[in-house]
Formats: sequence, structure tokens, C-alpha cells
Amino acid sequence: MNSGFTIGVAGHVDHGKTTLVRALTGIDTDRKAEEKVRGLSIEAGVAPLNLPDGRCVALIDVPGHTDFLKNAIRGLSGVDLAILVVAADDGVMPQTLEHLEILSFFKAASGLVVLTKTDLVDEETLEFAELEVNEMLAGTFLAGCPIFRFSAKRPELGAAIMQGMDDTLSRLRAKPDDRPFRLWIDQVKSIPGHGTVVSGTTLCGSIRCHDEIEIQPAGIISRARSLETHARPVSRAAAGQRVGINLHRVPLKDVHRGMSLTTPGAARPVFMLNAEIQVLAKASKGIKNRQKVKIYLGTSLTRAVVILMQDQILEPGRTGFVQIRLAEPVAALPRDPLIICPMNINTVIAGGRVMETPREKYRAAKSGIMLSLLTALREADTEAYVETLAEHRKGDTINAKDLSVKTGLPQTAFERTINSKVQRGELFYIKGHGAVKKSYLSDLRRQFKAVMAAAFEKDPMKKNVGLPEIAEHLEYRTADPLLKVTAEALCREGRIARSDGGYRLIDARPQPDARHESQVSFLLDYMQKAGLTPISPNFFWKRHPSQYPRAKVVRLFNYLLLQNKLIRLNDNRFLSLDALEEIKRRVAQAIREKGFVTLGDCKELFGYGRSGGAHVLDYLNQVGFTVRREDKHFLNRDGRG
Repeated sequence: MNSGFTIGVAGHVDHGKTTLVRALTGIDTDRKAEEKVRGLSIEAGVAPLNLPDGRCVALIDVPGHTDFLKNAIRGLSGVDLAILVVAADDGVMPQTLEHLEILSFFKAASGLVVLTKTDLVDEETLEFAELEVNEMLAGTFLAGCPIFRFSAKRPELGAAIMQGMDDTLSRLRAKPDDRPFRLWIDQVKSIPGHGTVVSGTTLCGSIRCHDEIEIQPAGIISRARSLETHARPVSRAAAGQRVGINLHRVPLKDVHRGMSLTTPGAARPVFMLNAEIQVLAKASKGIKNRQKVKIYLGTSLTRAVVILMQDQILEPGRTGFVQIRLAEPVAALPRDPLIICPMNINTVIAGGRVMETPREKYRAAKSGIMLSLLTALREADTEAYVETLAEHRKGDTINAKDLSVKTGLPQTAFERTINSKVQRGELFYIKGHGAVKKSYLSDLRRQFKAVMAAAFEKDPMKKNVGLPEIAEHLEYRTADPLLKVTAEALCREGRIARSDGGYRLIDARPQPDARHESQVSFLLDYMQKAGLTPISPNFFWKRHPSQYPRAKVVRLFNYLLLQNKLIRLNDNRFLSLDALEEIKRRVAQAIREKGFVTLGDCKELFGYGRSGGAHVLDYLNQVGFTVRREDKHFLNRDGRG
């Protein structure tokens, strides 16, 4: 049996929430001195409750006064079950309705209603109060829920309420325990001798003592020194449970309410959210495009700007897609519920859920594809989502794991969709990268070769074309893995060849014209006269600046390299072939006489010291003429080089 459930006790101020919790648990959740003086809750209080079937759940008693709405929202953000408290003598009041809306936006699964202060009214008034509550609940997640009567003067009535909670919880599905751990922090304190302790409700996954955890959005990696559930030390806390976590070596100043704890890497801070929101029908005004608001995600609160995707105003009662641009980063994930409040008024005006966490800003020019993708996400239609993505983002590969992280939809659903499209020939799967629209892959190969041909036509002496240059001239922005896969495929087919970190067309080799021939001859003669001294393009250019532009010198050197008339060392200096042969002769003779050569022999062998000689010896090792063992170089016995 999973006891990992949290129950939110909500309702209007002074309707008896704290009294009910005290009667059920024996715990007074109003602990602050100010709460005692004012006679009302300011912070959300937590109390454990042992139910008749033996499970222990957490009751979250939230403040009902509108001045402390933010604390009520934070307290209700992770609850599974709702207890909506309504005073029989007052009936339904503004915060009764507001708390019901908050619970609805936060996707509380079920709940019950408790009519309090029943000793203050007669039976007729009680019946009228029940009718009013049923009317309020019609069409909500609490429609048809049981309604219990309670009075502080009759604490025995609490037994029926606890049994009602037991019955309701038995029908609920437990929060997922097989996902990465995640918790929104709602309490932070420092305990002498222990350090920083944070508390919250485990949204999903589980945590054990000494597990590594990440504090977001700060990105601080820590670990759980110890765990407590309802003041009892435990070795593990499961999804749905309240847990206090003693953080290892995290100062109190570095953590605060509104942050989240996750399995490292399970979430990342984001500044933008694509979401679907609904403006409350009772809201006095709609939400305008680019309106500044307050956004609640879990226990986090931040300012934001709402960008409407379909209209200039989202009227009360209407639902629409928006992009929310946050003033501060939040570690939000797709499917997270959110609540929206005006900047300067304590009231809820809208709520909804995150559809995806984008990396690019919404632009009206891209509204078509964006709305199609978000509509598919709303319907959890992986087929439509993959189809739209493959069609409009042709340069990206698609894989199930990334799409699941991006959208919050199951990875297995995306795997089925992608595999089906691969089998039908609509997508082509590239091992290790993902799938791409098959028609685009063919088009990419054509564009790839065309870009290369144009580059060589523009500069006949060009040595090769690199992937960044090819990507710059393609019709679509194309992911680097897809470019590499395309290049390798063309190499295997013999259409192109690798060439010194880039690629060249098989049938296109640099051909200098008559004017360039004399320059090539001059450079080759210069390199012959340089003897064993390696020459860099920059060294040559500095001695002939008026005759050769710097870029031209680089092309000339690369041309002679491609023609196998020069060799290039690791430090981008060059030698003639005759010089290389003489170097080999000298090195071979020295090794036959001494048994090996070292950097200390370079001055005598080549006429220059260690810094230049090291690259020459490295080259001989690379081509297999010699082999290095520690600091000594020997002739390669297999005869290579």
C-alpha cells in the first residue's frame, strides 16, 4: 500500500480549517506568534495524519485570507486530495471559490467537503449550505464528492471524515515512483549541528539517504545527508510523501523556497514556457498580449510577460496558447501546472499547464507550425506531432527520448510512432542520431554536392570544403550530426573524399590558371631552397607581402599539399619532399649508429633545436617511419614510411 499522499485543506479565512486539522491530528499548524495574535493562518502548515487503514498522510493547512494568497497557492501546489472547508454559517465565500480554482488548476485528483461550525446553525440552514456547495461543485473535479458535517464541539465527527479520506484515497492512483526524483521546496531552515534542511512534497520518483541531488535553478549539486518524514528519520522517501532533506554542504543563503530538487540532469532552468492557459470566467478582465503577470509554478513565484499566439486579448472564460517569458529562470518541465495572477492584485485570473520548454522566442511568422505542434501536444497526439516536426524542421533528427523530455509525453509512444513511420518509408533512421524525413535526406545529398561544386568553381585552388561552410549555404539549417552522416554516405559512394579535415569532390581537383602557375613554381622553388627548415605560410607572406595576399599564400601552400609536392607538420609548417627524404636519411643513419634518436639530437640532425625538431619527429612517427617509446625514437621494424 502506498501511503505517499498529501491532502490540501483549503477554504475561506476563519472557516475552521486549522481547527479541523487540530481535531484530526492533535497538531496546531498555526505556529508563528503573529498567527496566534491575529487568529489566522499566514503560512501553510503541515500535520501528519494516521488514517484508519494505517497509512500516514500529510495535511497541508493553507491560509484563507486574500493577503496571503501566494502562500495558499504554494501550499496547494503538490496535493493529491482536497478537503474544501466551508463554514455552515457563512456558506460559499470568495476564497472558497478561489481555492477550488487553484486546486483545479493544480490537478488535485479528488476530494471531499467539510461543513464546519454546524453547531451555530439549524438543520434547515445546514441543508441549504449543502445545496449551495453542490451547486458550486457542479462541473468541477469535486462534483458529487461526499460532504461531511463537523463542529469543534463534536470532535467525534472527525472519525467519519477520516474514513471518507481513506475511501477516497483507496481509489486514487499513486504518483509515479519510477521517474527521476523531483520536489519543490516550500520550507527552508537551519538546524544547529546539522546545517540546511529543506522540505517539500515529492512530486515523483524517490530519494534515499546519500543520493546525489541538484538544486535548481542554481545548478548546485549536493546530496541527502539524512531524510525525515513527519519528524521520523527514514532511509527512503517515495513519490507523494512529505520529506525533510538535510543538504550536504549547502549554506542557508544559497537555497530558498521556490527552488526545486531533482535527480541531477532531470530538469534545466528555462526562461520561456509554451503553455495552454484558461482565463477564469469570473475574471474582471482578460489577459492582453504582452501583459505582465505573476506566474506560480510549484512553489516558485516569478514575474513574466505573456505572449498570446492567436489574439491580442484572451477574454474571460477563453482558452488559448501562449508563450510565457519569465523574468527569472525556473526548472519547469512539460505538463507542469501553473497559475497566473495580476501584478498588483491578490487574485487568480488564469491557470493552465506547460506544453513545452522552447529555446526560441515565438514569432508570428511561425505561428502555423507552433500552433500545430501545441495542438498535437494538447491532444497527446504523437503521430501529428512527429509529422509536423519532420515536415517543418527538416534539418533536425528526431528521436523518442529527446521528444519525451521536450514534451512530457511517454517515450514509448514516440518510439512506436517513429518506428511506424520508418517502416512505412516516411522517415529514415540514422543509428545513434534519430530519424529524418526521407525526402529531405535525398534533397540534402543533392544540396551538399551542389554547395561543394559552387565552392570549387568560385576558387579553383581551394583545397577542401568544411562542414561549417557547407551548412552556411544549405537551404535549411541542418544539425551537425546529419551533415556528418550525409558526408560519410557520399564518401562511401565515391562521390566525395575526405581531404585534410574537409571534403573535396572526386572529379574536382584544383587547377591553377597560367597566372597562378608562375606563383606555384616560385613557391615550390622557394621551398626547395629552404632545405630542411620548415616554412609556414605566414613566414613566406611576410617576405613577399607586396607580391602575394595572405589568403592567396595559404591557398598556394594547400594546393601544393594536395598535389603531394609538400608535406605539412603539426605546427602548420611545410617541407618539400626532397627535404623530407633527406631528413629520413639522416634520422635512419643516426638510429643505425646510436640505436635511437631524441629531441636532443635535432640540432645536429636538422640544424635547429627541440621546438622545431619535435614536430619533425612527430611527423615521422605519424607516417610510420619511426616509432616512439617514452622519449626515444626508433626505426619502425614493419618497414612502413
